[in-house]
Amino acid sequence: MIRTALLAAALMLGAAPAWTQDAAPADPAPRADHHMHIQSKLITEQLRAMQAAEPDIFDGISADLFAERTGADALRELDRAGIDKGVLLSTGYMFGFTAVPMEPAVRAEKMRGENRFNVDAALASKGRLFAFVGINPFAANAFDELDYWSKQPGASGVKLHLGNSGFDTANAEQVEALGRFFAAANKARMPLVVHLRGAAPFSAASVNIFLDRVVSQAGDLPIQIAHGGGYAGIDQPTLDALAAYGDAIARKAPGTANLVLDISAVMQFDPSKLPDAKTSTEKRSYDELRGIYVAGMRKIGLDRFVLASDWPAIAPPAEYFAAEKLALPVTPAEWKQLCENVAPYLRPEWLAKREAAGEAAAR
Repeated sequence: MIRTALLAAALMLGAAPAWTQDAAPADPAPRADHHMHIQSKLITEQLRAMQAAEPDIFDGISADLFAERTGADALRELDRAGIDKGVLLSTGYMFGFTAVPMEPAVRAEKMRGENRFNVDAALASKGRLFAFVGINPFAANAFDELDYWSKQPGASGVKLHLGNSGFDTANAEQVEALGRFFAAANKARMPLVVHLRGAAPFSAASVNIFLDRVVSQAGDLPIQIAHGGGYAGIDQPTLDALAAYGDAIARKAPGTANLVLDISAVMQFDPSKLPDAKTSTEKRSYDELRGIYVAGMRKIGLDRFVLASDWPAIAPPAEYFAAEKLALPVTPAEWKQLCENVAPYLRPEWLAKREAAGEAAAR
């Protein structure tokens, strides 16, 4: 596992010190924040157990990581930012962290509990919050959890954090198992948000294996790739991954019809600035890397990108998107388009299609 403190947090949870500074909301504001996290007592206890098991990965991490957050907190932050909808990505997958000993039945119970916490928050939000349950696709209960939540009101999809789950595209058994999970998610009509990159070697070749052997099993299912195709910030592997996604979309590869990328923690996170980052051979400034990334976005089409804060990773949505508008080298017209973009799983046509499929299955 990468042991850089903030990057370790991003790999596991997507949480780091939150800002407290107030800022005027970005104008215009996004219609939706596509990447947010709330956290129950269950996850707080798990994080403390993880800290005890591997304390080094928590060095320098704020105590805010251990703060419980509710759906009401998420709605308050959306209101401050002038944003209508938010997507809650459950961190229930964290109960697959094998360094913390736990009986399989207990792991499954805790995963179910954290997922219920997120789904209940969505149900209480009167249509403003959408909950994606967190599942480790390699856990023994993965398919049972998928089947259960596909039949529950308030569960909009599944969050897969493949970095946290230890996925490696060089592991043929894992690739096959993940392909089966994508096929099952498609059958269940449960959209996916996927954090692909983790500690395993990562390249365009890795992304192409993922696309050709895993995403291809998803049919027309909406898929959202987190963090712009990387795990935080911009480096050459992230740029190479972006190009691989773009090539697949251009050739209409199976599974990419409803694929989008969220750009949470991409423009505002420079991994070379971390306190214990290794000496970099990167000769390009971060402004240059941002420009290269945006050129890739334009080549693919801005309609394939959605705005997301990864709250509370960098800042609350109001501060995050105010800073994002300045950090993202796009024109005012392009910013407006990005603000209007919503992932396919939030669009009325998908919601109607999914509801009809559920009614047909219940007959």
